Amino acid sequence: MFFRRLCTHILCWLLITPLIGGCGLVQMLQEQPPQDDTPPGEASWAADPVPYDVRIVVEKPLPRPDTGTDRLRDEAATVTREVAAARADGDPYAHPLDDAGTDDKAAPADTPADAPETEKSAPRRDELTAAAEDLKDKMEAASTLLQLRKEAPDSLLALERRARLDKESAEQLLHAQGYYEGTADFHIDMGGKRAQVVLRLVPGPRYVLGRAVVRYEPEPYVPEAFRNGTRLAQYSGLQGLLGREAREPVSPPRFPHHLRLEPGKPVTAEDMLEAVDRVGRYLRRQGYPIAKTAATRYTLDKELRTLNAEIVIDPGPPALMGEVRLVSASEVAEAYLKRLAYWRPDDERWNSRRVGNYGDRLRGLGLFNSVTLKPALDEWRRQSGPGKVAPLPLDLSVEDAPFRSLAAEARYDTDTGFGVEGEWEHRNILGNGETLRLNLPVTTEKQGLVASFEKPAFLRSGQSLDAEASALHENTDAYERRGLAGYAYLNRRVNRFWRVGVGVGGDGGQIAEDGHGMRLYSVIGPRFTVRRDSRDNKVSPREGTFGKVLVSPVAGYYDTTFTALTGEAEWMGYYAPFHTPRGKPDDRLVLAGRVAAGMMAGVPLHAMPASMRYYAGGAGSVRGYSYQSLGPRNHKGDPLGGRSYQLVNLEARIKITEDVGLVPFLDGGMAYREQYPTLRDLHWGTGLGLRYYTPVGPLRLDVATPLNPVDGDPPLQFYISIGQSF
Repeated sequence: MFFRRLCTHILCWLLITPLIGGCGLVQMLQEQPPQDDTPPGEASWAADPVPYDVRIVVEKPLPRPDTGTDRLRDEAATVTREVAAARADGDPYAHPLDDAGTDDKAAPADTPADAPETEKSAPRRDELTAAAEDLKDKMEAASTLLQLRKEAPDSLLALERRARLDKESAEQLLHAQGYYEGTADFHIDMGGKRAQVVLRLVPGPRYVLGRAVVRYEPEPYVPEAFRNGTRLAQYSGLQGLLGREAREPVSPPRFPHHLRLEPGKPVTAEDMLEAVDRVGRYLRRQGYPIAKTAATRYTLDKELRTLNAEIVIDPGPPALMGEVRLVSASEVAEAYLKRLAYWRPDDERWNSRRVGNYGDRLRGLGLFNSVTLKPALDEWRRQSGPGKVAPLPLDLSVEDAPFRSLAAEARYDTDTGFGVEGEWEHRNILGNGETLRLNLPVTTEKQGLVASFEKPAFLRSGQSLDAEASALHENTDAYERRGLAGYAYLNRRVNRFWRVGVGVGGDGGQIAEDGHGMRLYSVIGPRFTVRRDSRDNKVSPREGTFGKVLVSPVAGYYDTTFTALTGEAEWMGYYAPFHTPRGKPDDRLVLAGRVAAGMMAGVPLHAMPASMRYYAGGAGSVRGYSYQSLGPRNHKGDPLGGRSYQLVNLEARIKITEDVGLVPFLDGGMAYREQYPTLRDLHWGTGLGLRYYTPVGPLRLDVATPLNPVDGDPPLQFYISIGQSF
C-alpha cells in the first residue's frame, strides 16, 4: 500500500515539474528585452540628449520703505563736508564722489547739494522696471543655461545641474547688486518635445549705503617733512624758461574717515571693493608705500535696508622718494635714466603715481622691450623706525630693444608720379637715448639726403635738443634748387600740452626760376615756436587738437641783401561723436579739420628765393589740384609762389569695418602775392578716400576733383600714400 502511494507521488512530480518549468520559462521569455541588431560587445550605455529652451523671469524690485531718511541725510552731509574740504585743498581723492554724480557747485554743509534723492521719495515705477531689466541683462550674460543651450545635456540630471548652477549665480548676482533679500529658483517642464526651463529671480527691496567709515590702526605717523613743502614739478612751467627749477607746493597728507561713496544711494559689491581699494592707493600716493586694508566688516540693517561698512587701514611707516638704481645690464646710460625721473631723491614724500608715470615714460622711449620698477622694501624697512622717515630706493630692471631699424615708403600722385623714401634710424646712438634718423627721398621733384637728430633730456628733464640738416636737389614747375639747409632747436615742455622752442636755421645754395639760370642765395635767422598738442593719438587721432605758431625774422641774399619777418600758424582738431561703453571716443566716425596760414612781411616777392615762398595745391594741401599750382603765376604760366597763403581741410573718417574706412573730404586754399592772406579766391577740391588700417598707420588712397579747375589740370587726381592726410 505504502509502495503504491509512493509511486503515485513520484509519478505526479514527474508530470508537474516540466509543466512548472515551462511556465517559468515562458515568464522569463516574456520579461527578456527584445533583441536588437547591435553586434555583441558594442552595446551603448549613453542616455538620450535633452534639448531645452530657457526663459529668465525677473520680478520688479520692491520699493524701499521710507524710513531712516534723517539718519541717511545726516550721514550724507558728513561725507559731503569731508569731500568739500578735500576739494578745497585740491585733493584728488574727492573726485570719485564727483564722478558718482554729485553737484560740483558749492553748497552749505548742513544742506548738501548731493543729499540722496532716493530718500526723499520711493523709486518711480519706471525706475523699478528699468532695474528689473538691468538684472535680466546681467543674468543672461552670466547664465550657464544660455551659454550651453546649443549643447544639449546627456540627461535630465545634467540639465538640472545646469539649472542649479544658474540659481546659485542668480543669488550671487542679486546680492552683488544690493538685493540682499533676493531669492532665485527654477522649474523644469518635461511635457513637450523640448524641456522648458524657467529661472525666476525675486529681488525684493534694494539696499542702499548707510555708514562707511574708515579707521586707522595704528594711527598714521606724519613727519614734519610731510606737513608743508614743495616738490619738483613734472613740467617746467613758465619759470623754467628763465632757468629756474620748477617746483610746486605739496599740502599735508589727508586721512579720509569715510569711503568716497554716497550714503543713501545703492552700492554694488564692485563699487564697494573699488572704494576700499582706493583708500590704500590714495595713501600710497601720500607718502605711505605699504598702506593696505587690514580688516573689513560689513553689516546689514534689515529695518532700514542699508549696508554698513567699517574699514580698518594699516598705513605703515612713511617714506621719501629714493634714488633710481639700474640693476640690469643696458646700453642706455644710467645717468640718463635717472635724469628722466620726476623727483629728486630724499626731496619729497613717496608717491606711487609718480613711480607709475616714470615707468610709462621709460616704456614710451622705444628703447626697451620691458621695464620693471621694484621698490627696495627690505632695505627701506631696515632704515625706518619709530619717529624716523627714510628714502625708499627704486630698483630698475630693463631689457634693451633693438636700437637700429630700416624702413621704406612708396607713394604715387597723379601730378608728381611715383616716389620712394628709405629711412635708417638709431635710437641710442650716443648711449643717452639720442635718435639719429637718415631719410633718402627719391621722387620726381626731390632727391637727396635728410638727417635729423634729437637729444632728449638735454641738460634737464623735459627739454630736448632737435636738429636737422639736408642736402637736396629739387626740381618742380616753380623752381630748380640745389642747396644745403639746417636748423637747431631747444624745445621745452611747459606742461602736459604746451611746448615752446627757440632755435636758429639757415639755407643756402643755387636756385633757378622763371627761365633764369642758377643764382646763389642764402638765408639765416632765429626761430621761435609755440605748440599745443592734446591729440589722443599722433598717427590716427580720434579727439583733441594740435596748434602751432612759428615766427622767424630772417636776413638773406638773393641778387641783393634782404630782411623779412615770416610767420605761420596751423590748427588741427578732431572730434568723435560716438563713444564706447567705457566712455572712450569711438573711431567709427571721426570729424577732422585743419586751418593754416602764413605770411612774409618786409620783402618784395621777386627779392626772396623761390624756395622760401608759399605754394598751395597737391597732396599735402589742396587735393584735386596739381602740386604748387594754386597762386600767382609768371608770364609763362608756371607757378610763381606767394608771400602768404591760407589752407582749409575737412574730413569725415568713417570706418566700414575694423580694417577698412571711407573718407569724404573737402579742401580749400590759395597762395597770394600780398604779404598777408586776403581770404579771397580760395580754390576748392573734393573727393573720396579709402583707408586700410595697419599697425603702423592707415594706407591711403584719395581720389579728388577740382571744383574751380585751373587750366591744364586733369579732372581727377589720385594720391596713394601711408598715414592720415593730417
